[in-house]
Amino acid sequence: MKYALELGGMTCNHCRMVVDEALEQLEGITSKEVSIGKAVIETSSIDDIKKELASVLEEEGYPLLSVSEHIG
Repeated sequence: MKYALELGGMTCNHCRMVVDEALEQLEGITSKEVSIGKAVIETSSIDDIKKELASVLEEEGYPLLSVSEHIG
């Protein structure tokens, strides 16, 4: 299933690269698309990785503002 993530603090391409690399650290994400301020990830269960996802992003300085099912 795909999920849309809204992220705070992202203002440039460097931020996008940092978030992309942070998402690489997480097991369970089978695909990802990162742009400034948001990302779309695919995972079998967001509940299994949500806390770790929020923690990894916060550690890099980009708080996870919201998670929603991605339609489209």
